[in-house]
Amino acid sequence: MGNNWKPAVLLGTVSSLLLTTKADYSIKWTNCSSTAAPRLECGSLDVPIDWKHPNGPQTTIGFQRLKASNATARVGPLFFNPGGPGGIASEFINATAHGEPILGENINEYFDLIGPDPRGIGTSTPIRCDPDIWNERVSAFPTTESGWQELLAYNKALGNSCRNMTGPLFEHVDTFSVAKDFEALRVALGGEKLNFLGLSYGTQLGATYAELYPHNIRAMVLDGNMDHSQSETSTLVGESNTYETVLHRFAEWCTKNSTCALYERDVLQIFDDLVATAAKSPIPAPACQVSGACRSNVTAEEILLNVQNYLLFEEANAAFGLPGWNDLGVALNDSLHGNASTLSTSLAFGETDPNFPGRAVSCLDWTHNTKSLSELLYKVQLGKAISLHTQGATQTWGIQVNCIGWPAPVQYPPRYYDENIKNAPPILMVNALYDPSTSIIWANGALAQIPTATMLVRNGNGHTSYLLFGEASLAMQHYLITLEMPAPNSVVDS
Repeated sequence: MGNNWKPAVLLGTVSSLLLTTKADYSIKWTNCSSTAAPRLECGSLDVPIDWKHPNGPQTTIGFQRLKASNATARVGPLFFNPGGPGGIASEFINATAHGEPILGENINEYFDLIGPDPRGIGTSTPIRCDPDIWNERVSAFPTTESGWQELLAYNKALGNSCRNMTGPLFEHVDTFSVAKDFEALRVALGGEKLNFLGLSYGTQLGATYAELYPHNIRAMVLDGNMDHSQSETSTLVGESNTYETVLHRFAEWCTKNSTCALYERDVLQIFDDLVATAAKSPIPAPACQVSGACRSNVTAEEILLNVQNYLLFEEANAAFGLPGWNDLGVALNDSLHGNASTLSTSLAFGETDPNFPGRAVSCLDWTHNTKSLSELLYKVQLGKAISLHTQGATQTWGIQVNCIGWPAPVQYPPRYYDENIKNAPPILMVNALYDPSTSIIWANGALAQIPTATMLVRNGNGHTSYLLFGEASLAMQHYLITLEMPAPNSVVDS
Protein backbone atom coordinates (compact mmCIF):
# COMPACT_ATOMS: atom_id res chain seq x y z
CA MET A 1 0.00 0.00 0.00
CA GLY A 2 1.41 3.36 -0.98
CA ASN A 3 1.82 5.83 1.84
CA ASN A 4 -0.10 8.46 -0.11
CA TRP A 5 -3.24 6.34 -0.49
CA LYS A 6 -6.02 7.90 1.58
CA PRO A 7 -9.41 6.48 0.58
CA ALA A 8 -11.39 8.98 2.62
CA VAL A 9 -9.72 12.03 1.08
CA LEU A 10 -12.05 13.94 -1.24
CA LEU A 11 -11.11 16.22 -4.09
CA GLY A 12 -13.23 19.00 -2.60
CA THR A 13 -16.84 19.41 -1.58
CA VAL A 14 -19.31 18.29 -4.19
CA SER A 15 -20.79 21.76 -4.45
CA SER A 16 -17.40 23.07 -5.52
CA LEU A 17 -17.08 20.40 -8.20
CA LEU A 18 -20.30 21.00 -10.08
CA LEU A 19 -19.96 22.17 -13.65
CA THR A 20 -20.92 25.70 -14.54
CA THR A 21 -21.40 25.48 -18.28
CA LYS A 22 -20.62 28.68 -20.16
CA ALA A 23 -23.53 30.01 -22.19
CA ASP A 24 -21.43 30.18 -25.32
CA TYR A 25 -20.45 26.51 -25.29
CA SER A 26 -21.79 25.16 -28.56
CA ILE A 27 -21.35 22.10 -30.70
CA LYS A 28 -19.60 22.34 -34.04
CA TRP A 29 -21.40 19.95 -36.37
CA THR A 30 -19.86 18.37 -39.47
CA ASN A 31 -21.59 16.36 -42.15
CA CYS A 32 -20.58 12.71 -41.86
CA SER A 33 -23.84 11.09 -42.94
CA SER A 34 -24.19 9.10 -46.14
CA THR A 35 -26.79 7.10 -47.98
CA ALA A 36 -25.64 4.12 -45.90
CA ALA A 37 -25.90 6.11 -42.65
CA PRO A 38 -28.39 8.96 -43.12
CA ARG A 39 -29.01 9.52 -39.38
CA LEU A 40 -25.34 9.75 -38.41
CA GLU A 41 -23.99 13.11 -37.24
CA CYS A 42 -20.49 14.13 -36.19
CA GLY A 43 -19.69 16.94 -33.83
CA SER A 44 -17.14 18.46 -31.51
CA LEU A 45 -17.21 20.57 -28.38
CA ASP A 46 -14.46 22.73 -26.92
CA VAL A 47 -14.03 22.39 -23.15
CA PRO A 48 -11.42 23.64 -20.67
CA ILE A 49 -8.22 21.64 -20.48
CA ASP A 50 -8.29 22.25 -16.72
CA TRP A 51 -11.79 22.45 -15.28
CA LYS A 52 -10.43 24.42 -12.32
CA HIS A 53 -9.81 27.20 -14.83
CA PRO A 54 -12.93 27.17 -17.05
CA ASN A 55 -11.84 30.26 -18.97
CA GLY A 56 -8.38 28.92 -19.69
CA PRO A 57 -7.03 27.00 -22.70
CA GLN A 58 -9.44 24.61 -24.39
CA THR A 59 -9.33 21.08 -25.78
CA THR A 60 -11.72 19.50 -28.26
CA ILE A 61 -14.05 16.59 -27.53
CA GLY A 62 -15.16 14.72 -30.65
CA PHE A 63 -18.27 12.55 -30.82
CA GLN A 64 -20.77 10.88 -33.12
CA ARG A 65 -24.53 10.78 -32.74
CA LEU A 66 -26.90 8.33 -34.39
CA LYS A 67 -30.39 9.72 -34.05
CA ALA A 68 -33.14 7.41 -32.83
CA SER A 69 -34.78 5.49 -35.64
CA ASN A 70 -38.29 5.93 -34.17
CA ALA A 71 -39.05 9.53 -33.23
CA THR A 72 -42.30 8.51 -31.56
CA ALA A 73 -40.68 5.91 -29.31
CA ARG A 74 -37.58 8.01 -28.59
CA VAL A 75 -36.61 8.17 -24.90
CA GLY A 76 -33.58 10.46 -25.10
CA PRO A 77 -29.79 10.40 -25.58
CA LEU A 78 -27.77 7.31 -24.59
CA PHE A 79 -24.10 8.06 -23.94
CA PHE A 80 -21.83 5.04 -24.48
CA ASN A 81 -18.30 4.35 -23.27
CA PRO A 82 -16.54 1.07 -24.21
CA GLY A 83 -13.87 1.25 -21.50
CA GLY A 84 -10.14 0.80 -21.91
CA PRO A 85 -9.15 3.34 -20.82
CA GLY A 86 -8.58 4.46 -24.37
CA GLY A 87 -11.64 2.91 -26.03
CA ILE A 88 -12.95 4.94 -28.99
CA ALA A 89 -16.71 5.26 -28.52
CA SER A 90 -17.32 6.98 -31.86
CA GLU A 91 -16.22 3.85 -33.73
CA PHE A 92 -19.05 1.86 -32.12
CA ILE A 93 -21.63 4.47 -33.11
CA ASN A 94 -20.23 4.64 -36.64
CA ALA A 95 -20.38 0.85 -37.03
CA THR A 96 -23.95 0.82 -35.73
CA ALA A 97 -24.91 3.53 -38.21
CA HIS A 98 -23.55 1.39 -41.04
CA GLY A 99 -25.67 -1.62 -40.17
CA GLU A 100 -23.65 -3.54 -37.59
CA PRO A 101 -25.93 -4.05 -34.55
CA ILE A 102 -23.05 -3.64 -32.10
CA LEU A 103 -25.24 -2.20 -29.35
CA GLY A 104 -28.21 -4.42 -30.09
CA GLU A 105 -30.96 -4.73 -32.67
CA ASN A 106 -33.49 -2.39 -31.06
CA ILE A 107 -31.73 0.04 -28.74
CA ASN A 108 -31.35 2.71 -31.45
CA GLU A 109 -35.12 2.75 -31.89
CA TYR A 110 -35.46 4.33 -28.46
CA PHE A 111 -32.27 6.37 -28.07
CA ASP A 112 -30.04 8.78 -29.88
CA LEU A 113 -26.76 6.87 -29.55
CA ILE A 114 -23.97 9.22 -28.48
CA GLY A 115 -20.33 8.14 -28.66
CA PRO A 116 -18.13 10.82 -27.08
CA ASP A 117 -14.42 10.06 -27.35
CA PRO A 118 -12.91 10.98 -23.98
CA ARG A 119 -10.30 13.73 -24.01
CA GLY A 120 -7.04 12.54 -25.54
CA ILE A 121 -8.73 9.69 -27.41
CA GLY A 122 -10.02 9.00 -30.92
CA THR A 123 -11.63 12.02 -32.59
CA SER A 124 -10.88 14.22 -29.57
CA THR A 125 -7.64 16.17 -29.32
CA PRO A 126 -5.17 13.27 -29.08
CA ILE A 127 -2.45 12.30 -26.67
CA ARG A 128 0.80 12.29 -28.66
CA CYS A 129 3.91 10.29 -27.75
CA ASP A 130 7.14 9.10 -29.35
CA PRO A 131 6.45 5.64 -30.83
CA ASP A 132 10.14 4.76 -30.96
CA ILE A 133 10.42 5.15 -27.20
CA TRP A 134 7.17 3.23 -26.66
CA ASN A 135 8.50 0.34 -28.74
CA GLU A 136 11.65 -0.12 -26.67
CA ARG A 137 11.53 -3.41 -24.78
CA VAL A 138 12.01 -2.88 -21.05
CA SER A 139 11.11 -5.47 -18.43
CA ALA A 140 8.13 -4.73 -16.20
CA PHE A 141 9.49 -7.35 -13.79
CA PRO A 142 13.08 -6.21 -13.11
CA THR A 143 15.12 -8.38 -10.75
CA THR A 144 18.29 -6.29 -10.51
CA GLU A 145 19.03 -2.69 -9.60
CA SER A 146 20.18 -2.01 -13.15
CA GLY A 147 16.88 -3.38 -14.48
CA TRP A 148 14.99 -1.18 -12.02
CA GLN A 149 16.88 1.91 -13.16
CA GLU A 150 16.25 1.00 -16.79
CA LEU A 151 12.52 0.79 -16.09
CA LEU A 152 12.51 4.19 -14.37
CA ALA A 153 14.46 5.79 -17.21
CA TYR A 154 12.10 4.30 -19.79
CA ASN A 155 8.96 5.49 -17.96
CA LYS A 156 10.38 8.98 -17.58
CA ALA A 157 11.51 9.20 -21.21
CA LEU A 158 8.17 8.00 -22.55
CA GLY A 159 6.19 10.28 -20.26
CA ASN A 160 8.33 13.27 -21.15
CA SER A 161 7.83 12.58 -24.84
CA CYS A 162 4.06 12.54 -24.31
CA ARG A 163 4.15 15.72 -22.25
CA ASN A 164 6.30 17.57 -24.76
CA MET A 165 4.31 16.44 -27.79
CA THR A 166 0.83 16.82 -26.25
CA GLY A 167 1.17 19.97 -24.19
CA PRO A 168 -0.94 20.87 -21.11
CA LEU A 169 -3.65 18.32 -21.95
CA PHE A 170 -1.17 15.58 -20.95
CA GLU A 171 -1.81 16.31 -17.26
CA HIS A 172 -5.60 16.50 -17.57
CA VAL A 173 -6.93 13.32 -19.24
CA ASP A 174 -8.10 11.87 -15.92
CA THR A 175 -11.56 10.35 -15.53
CA PHE A 176 -12.71 13.15 -13.22
CA SER A 177 -12.19 15.65 -16.04
CA VAL A 178 -13.91 13.35 -18.54
CA ALA A 179 -17.02 13.20 -16.35
CA LYS A 180 -17.19 17.00 -16.47
CA ASP A 181 -16.77 16.90 -20.25
CA PHE A 182 -19.75 14.56 -20.48
CA GLU A 183 -21.85 16.98 -18.48
CA ALA A 184 -20.83 19.83 -20.79
CA LEU A 185 -21.83 17.72 -23.81
CA ARG A 186 -25.13 16.71 -22.22
CA VAL A 187 -26.00 20.38 -21.68
CA ALA A 188 -24.81 21.39 -25.14
CA LEU A 189 -26.99 18.69 -26.73
CA GLY A 190 -30.09 20.21 -25.17
CA GLY A 191 -29.96 19.31 -21.49
CA GLU A 192 -32.07 16.15 -21.49
CA LYS A 193 -31.30 13.82 -18.62
CA LEU A 194 -28.42 11.43 -19.21
CA ASN A 195 -28.81 7.78 -20.12
CA PHE A 196 -25.47 6.02 -19.84
CA LEU A 197 -24.02 2.62 -20.77
CA GLY A 198 -20.46 2.11 -19.55
CA LEU A 199 -18.40 -1.03 -20.00
CA SER A 200 -15.29 -1.92 -18.00
CA TYR A 201 -13.33 1.30 -17.37
CA GLY A 202 -16.47 3.11 -18.46
CA THR A 203 -18.04 2.04 -15.15
CA GLN A 204 -15.54 4.23 -13.32
CA LEU A 205 -16.51 7.12 -15.57
CA GLY A 206 -20.22 6.48 -15.01
CA ALA A 207 -19.94 6.25 -11.23
CA THR A 208 -17.85 9.42 -11.15
CA TYR A 209 -20.51 11.23 -13.16
CA ALA A 210 -23.19 9.90 -10.79
CA GLU A 211 -21.24 11.29 -7.86
CA LEU A 212 -20.96 14.73 -9.44
CA TYR A 213 -24.33 15.06 -11.19
CA PRO A 214 -26.78 12.58 -9.62
CA HIS A 215 -29.84 14.67 -10.41
CA ASN A 216 -29.00 14.83 -14.13
CA ILE A 217 -29.34 11.08 -14.72
CA ARG A 218 -32.34 9.17 -16.03
CA ALA A 219 -30.76 5.69 -16.30
CA MET A 220 -27.26 4.28 -15.89
CA VAL A 221 -25.83 0.81 -16.61
CA LEU A 222 -22.36 -0.14 -15.34
CA ASP A 223 -21.17 -3.42 -16.86
CA GLY A 224 -17.88 -5.05 -15.73
CA ASN A 225 -17.16 -2.90 -12.72
CA MET A 226 -14.13 -1.03 -11.45
CA ASP A 227 -13.68 -0.11 -7.79
CA HIS A 228 -11.76 3.13 -7.47
CA SER A 229 -11.56 3.00 -3.67
CA GLN A 230 -8.85 0.36 -3.36
CA SER A 231 -5.23 0.49 -2.34
CA GLU A 232 -2.56 -0.60 -4.79
CA THR A 233 -2.26 -3.95 -3.05
CA SER A 234 -5.99 -4.62 -3.04
CA THR A 235 -6.36 -3.69 -6.68
CA LEU A 236 -3.51 -5.99 -7.66
CA VAL A 237 -4.85 -8.88 -5.58
CA GLY A 238 -8.36 -8.56 -7.01
CA GLU A 239 -7.30 -8.65 -10.65
CA SER A 240 -4.56 -11.25 -10.16
CA ASN A 241 -7.01 -13.57 -8.47
CA THR A 242 -9.65 -13.29 -11.17
CA TYR A 243 -7.18 -13.71 -14.06
CA GLU A 244 -5.80 -16.85 -12.40
CA THR A 245 -9.30 -18.22 -11.74
CA VAL A 246 -10.40 -17.78 -15.35
CA LEU A 247 -7.19 -19.35 -16.68
CA HIS A 248 -8.09 -22.43 -14.63
CA ARG A 249 -11.59 -22.38 -16.10
CA PHE A 250 -10.16 -22.10 -19.60
CA ALA A 251 -7.88 -25.08 -18.91
CA GLU A 252 -10.85 -27.15 -17.74
CA TRP A 253 -12.91 -26.09 -20.77
CA CYS A 254 -10.05 -26.85 -23.15
CA THR A 255 -9.48 -30.31 -21.68
CA LYS A 256 -13.14 -31.22 -22.27
CA ASN A 257 -13.86 -29.36 -25.52
CA SER A 258 -12.76 -31.09 -28.71
CA THR A 259 -12.60 -27.80 -30.62
CA CYS A 260 -9.69 -26.66 -28.45
CA ALA A 261 -6.24 -27.21 -29.96
CA LEU A 262 -5.06 -28.56 -26.58
CA TYR A 263 -8.01 -30.92 -26.09
CA GLU A 264 -7.42 -33.55 -23.39
CA ARG A 265 -3.99 -32.14 -22.52
CA ASP A 266 -2.66 -30.61 -19.30
CA VAL A 267 -3.19 -26.99 -20.28
CA LEU A 268 -1.86 -25.42 -17.10
CA GLN A 269 1.36 -27.42 -17.33
CA ILE A 270 1.73 -26.41 -20.97
CA PHE A 271 1.21 -22.78 -19.97
CA ASP A 272 3.85 -23.01 -17.23
CA ASP A 273 6.28 -24.76 -19.57
CA LEU A 274 5.86 -22.07 -22.23
CA VAL A 275 6.54 -19.33 -19.68
CA ALA A 276 9.64 -21.20 -18.46
CA THR A 277 10.86 -21.74 -22.02
CA ALA A 278 10.40 -18.09 -22.93
CA ALA A 279 12.20 -17.05 -19.73
CA LYS A 280 15.30 -18.91 -20.95
CA SER A 281 15.05 -17.58 -24.50
CA PRO A 282 12.23 -15.60 -26.18
CA ILE A 283 10.05 -17.67 -28.50
CA PRO A 284 10.18 -16.57 -32.19
CA ALA A 285 7.22 -14.73 -33.72
CA PRO A 286 7.86 -15.21 -37.46
CA ALA A 287 4.66 -13.50 -38.65
CA CYS A 288 5.74 -10.37 -36.76
CA GLN A 289 9.17 -10.55 -38.35
CA VAL A 290 7.44 -10.35 -41.73
CA SER A 291 4.80 -7.72 -40.92
CA GLY A 292 6.79 -5.54 -38.56
CA ALA A 293 3.54 -4.88 -36.65
CA CYS A 294 4.61 -6.70 -33.49
CA ARG A 295 7.74 -7.87 -31.68
CA SER A 296 9.83 -10.47 -33.49
CA ASN A 297 9.85 -12.74 -30.43
CA VAL A 298 7.96 -13.18 -27.18
CA THR A 299 9.31 -13.13 -23.64
CA ALA A 300 7.91 -14.91 -20.60
CA GLU A 301 6.41 -11.75 -19.13
CA GLU A 302 4.79 -10.91 -22.48
CA ILE A 303 3.07 -14.31 -22.46
CA LEU A 304 1.85 -13.68 -18.92
CA LEU A 305 0.54 -10.22 -19.76
CA ASN A 306 -0.91 -10.94 -23.21
CA VAL A 307 -2.79 -14.16 -22.47
CA GLN A 308 -5.20 -12.19 -20.28
CA ASN A 309 -6.66 -10.57 -23.42
CA TYR A 310 -7.42 -14.01 -24.86
CA LEU A 311 -9.57 -14.83 -21.84
CA LEU A 312 -11.80 -11.75 -22.07
CA PHE A 313 -14.39 -13.46 -24.29
CA GLU A 314 -15.16 -17.17 -24.66
CA GLU A 315 -16.24 -16.49 -28.23
CA ALA A 316 -14.21 -14.07 -30.37
CA ASN A 317 -15.75 -10.60 -30.10
CA ALA A 318 -15.92 -8.65 -33.33
CA ALA A 319 -16.98 -5.40 -31.66
CA PHE A 320 -13.76 -5.20 -29.70
CA GLY A 321 -11.68 -7.08 -32.26
CA LEU A 322 -10.63 -9.54 -29.58
CA PRO A 323 -10.00 -13.31 -29.85
CA GLY A 324 -11.79 -16.08 -27.99
CA TRP A 325 -10.84 -19.20 -26.08
CA ASN A 326 -10.40 -21.34 -29.18
CA ASP A 327 -7.91 -18.75 -30.41
CA LEU A 328 -6.00 -19.04 -27.16
CA GLY A 329 -5.77 -22.81 -27.57
CA VAL A 330 -4.32 -22.30 -31.05
CA ALA A 331 -1.92 -19.60 -29.82
CA LEU A 332 -0.55 -21.80 -27.03
CA ASN A 333 -0.27 -24.82 -29.33
CA ASP A 334 1.55 -22.78 -31.99
CA SER A 335 3.91 -21.42 -29.35
CA LEU A 336 4.72 -24.98 -28.27
CA HIS A 337 5.93 -25.54 -31.80
CA GLY A 338 8.10 -22.43 -31.85
CA ASN A 339 5.69 -19.84 -33.31
CA ALA A 340 4.44 -17.33 -30.76
CA SER A 341 3.31 -14.75 -33.32
CA THR A 342 -0.22 -14.41 -31.99
CA LEU A 343 1.03 -13.84 -28.44
CA SER A 344 3.40 -11.09 -29.49
CA THR A 345 3.06 -7.48 -28.36
CA SER A 346 1.89 -5.00 -30.98
CA LEU A 347 4.14 -2.07 -31.82
CA ALA A 348 3.11 1.57 -31.98
CA PHE A 349 3.10 3.48 -35.26
CA GLY A 350 2.82 7.24 -35.36
CA GLU A 351 2.61 9.83 -32.63
CA THR A 352 -1.15 9.34 -32.11
CA ASP A 353 -1.08 5.55 -31.81
CA PRO A 354 -4.19 4.29 -29.94
CA ASN A 355 -1.98 2.58 -27.35
CA PHE A 356 -0.91 5.90 -25.85
CA PRO A 357 -4.05 7.33 -24.20
CA GLY A 358 -4.60 4.32 -21.95
CA ARG A 359 -1.22 4.82 -20.29
CA ALA A 360 -1.78 8.56 -19.89
CA VAL A 361 -5.23 8.13 -18.33
CA SER A 362 -4.20 5.29 -16.02
CA CYS A 363 -1.20 7.17 -14.63
CA LEU A 364 -3.48 10.08 -13.67
CA ASP A 365 -6.22 7.89 -12.13
CA TRP A 366 -4.21 5.46 -10.00
CA THR A 367 -1.45 5.77 -7.46
CA HIS A 368 1.90 4.11 -8.25
CA ASN A 369 4.03 4.57 -5.19
CA THR A 370 6.61 1.78 -5.45
CA LYS A 371 9.89 3.53 -4.67
CA SER A 372 12.57 0.86 -4.90
CA LEU A 373 13.43 -2.50 -6.39
CA SER A 374 12.98 -4.03 -2.95
CA GLU A 375 9.38 -2.78 -2.72
CA LEU A 376 8.67 -4.06 -6.21
CA LEU A 377 10.04 -7.51 -5.39
CA TYR A 378 7.62 -7.75 -2.47
CA LYS A 379 4.81 -7.22 -5.00
CA VAL A 380 6.32 -9.91 -7.22
CA GLN A 381 6.24 -12.33 -4.28
CA LEU A 382 2.63 -11.43 -3.61
CA GLY A 383 1.62 -11.99 -7.23
CA LYS A 384 3.25 -15.40 -7.38
CA ALA A 385 1.72 -16.45 -4.06
CA ILE A 386 -1.89 -15.66 -5.01
CA SER A 387 -1.68 -16.57 -8.71
CA LEU A 388 0.63 -19.53 -9.19
CA HIS A 389 0.43 -19.61 -12.98
CA THR A 390 -0.21 -15.98 -14.01
CA GLN A 391 2.13 -14.58 -11.32
CA GLY A 392 0.36 -11.24 -10.81
CA ALA A 393 0.83 -10.16 -14.44
CA THR A 394 -2.26 -8.05 -15.10
CA GLN A 395 -3.37 -4.68 -16.44
CA THR A 396 -3.12 -3.46 -12.84
CA TRP A 397 0.51 -4.58 -12.70
CA GLY A 398 1.18 -2.67 -15.90
CA ILE A 399 -0.31 0.51 -14.44
CA GLN A 400 1.48 0.29 -11.13
CA VAL A 401 4.86 -0.46 -12.71
CA ASN A 402 4.76 1.51 -15.96
CA CYS A 403 3.58 4.66 -14.20
CA ILE A 404 6.46 4.78 -11.72
CA GLY A 405 8.31 8.01 -12.42
CA TRP A 406 5.58 9.29 -14.77
CA PRO A 407 6.13 13.05 -15.17
CA ALA A 408 2.59 14.11 -14.25
CA PRO A 409 0.89 14.11 -10.84
CA VAL A 410 -2.02 11.79 -10.10
CA GLN A 411 -5.13 13.92 -10.66
CA TYR A 412 -7.86 11.48 -9.55
CA PRO A 413 -6.43 9.27 -6.80
CA PRO A 414 -8.36 6.25 -5.49
CA ARG A 415 -10.98 7.19 -2.91
CA TYR A 416 -14.50 6.32 -1.84
CA TYR A 417 -17.28 8.07 -3.70
CA ASP A 418 -18.70 11.15 -2.01
CA GLU A 419 -22.04 10.64 -0.27
CA ASN A 420 -23.64 12.83 -2.94
CA ILE A 421 -23.87 9.65 -5.05
CA LYS A 422 -26.77 8.54 -2.86
CA ASN A 423 -28.92 11.09 -4.71
CA ALA A 424 -28.56 9.23 -8.01
CA PRO A 425 -31.58 7.36 -9.39
CA PRO A 426 -31.53 3.54 -9.44
CA ILE A 427 -28.36 2.35 -11.18
CA LEU A 428 -28.00 -1.12 -12.70
CA MET A 429 -24.65 -2.82 -12.18
CA VAL A 430 -23.81 -6.06 -14.00
CA ASN A 431 -20.83 -8.38 -13.50
CA ALA A 432 -19.84 -11.89 -14.49
CA LEU A 433 -18.77 -14.18 -11.67
CA TYR A 434 -15.69 -15.15 -13.68
CA ASP A 435 -14.52 -11.99 -15.37
CA PRO A 436 -10.74 -12.18 -16.02
CA SER A 437 -10.33 -8.41 -15.87
CA THR A 438 -12.92 -6.75 -13.62
CA SER A 439 -13.31 -9.00 -10.63
CA ILE A 440 -16.59 -9.74 -8.87
CA ILE A 441 -14.64 -8.52 -5.82
CA TRP A 442 -14.37 -5.09 -7.43
CA ALA A 443 -18.06 -5.14 -8.34
CA ASN A 444 -19.08 -5.81 -4.76
CA GLY A 445 -16.76 -3.09 -3.54
CA ALA A 446 -18.32 -0.55 -5.92
CA LEU A 447 -21.84 -1.75 -5.08
CA ALA A 448 -21.26 -0.97 -1.41
CA GLN A 449 -20.53 2.67 -2.32
CA ILE A 450 -23.60 3.29 -4.50
CA PRO A 451 -26.72 3.07 -2.31
CA THR A 452 -29.13 3.21 -5.24
CA ALA A 453 -27.45 0.41 -7.21
CA THR A 454 -28.73 -3.10 -7.84
CA MET A 455 -26.33 -5.72 -9.19
CA LEU A 456 -27.26 -8.38 -11.71
CA VAL A 457 -24.80 -11.30 -11.73
CA ARG A 458 -24.03 -13.41 -14.77
CA ASN A 459 -22.99 -16.93 -13.81
CA GLY A 460 -20.39 -17.28 -16.54
CA ASN A 461 -17.01 -16.36 -17.94
CA GLY A 462 -15.78 -13.31 -19.77
CA HIS A 463 -15.34 -9.58 -19.51
CA THR A 464 -18.59 -7.56 -19.49
CA SER A 465 -21.97 -8.94 -20.56
CA TYR A 466 -23.80 -6.41 -22.71
CA LEU A 467 -22.19 -7.39 -26.01
CA LEU A 468 -22.96 -11.08 -25.48
CA PHE A 469 -26.67 -10.32 -26.09
CA GLY A 470 -27.84 -12.97 -23.63
CA GLU A 471 -30.15 -12.64 -20.64
CA ALA A 472 -27.97 -10.03 -18.95
CA SER A 473 -27.91 -7.85 -22.06
CA LEU A 474 -31.68 -8.08 -22.45
CA ALA A 475 -32.11 -7.04 -18.81
CA MET A 476 -29.84 -4.03 -19.35
CA GLN A 477 -31.72 -2.94 -22.47
CA HIS A 478 -35.08 -3.43 -20.76
CA TYR A 479 -33.98 -1.26 -17.83
CA LEU A 480 -32.62 1.48 -20.10
CA ILE A 481 -35.90 1.65 -22.01
CA THR A 482 -38.44 1.14 -19.19
CA LEU A 483 -36.48 1.86 -15.97
CA GLU A 484 -37.65 -1.53 -14.68
CA MET A 485 -34.85 -3.02 -12.59
CA PRO A 486 -34.11 -6.74 -12.11
CA ALA A 487 -34.86 -8.03 -8.63
CA PRO A 488 -31.99 -7.79 -6.16
CA ASN A 489 -29.67 -10.82 -6.12
CA SER A 490 -30.80 -11.94 -9.58
CA VAL A 491 -28.47 -14.33 -11.39
CA VAL A 492 -28.62 -15.20 -15.09
CA ASP A 493 -26.64 -17.75 -17.08
CA SER A 494 -26.02 -15.81 -20.30
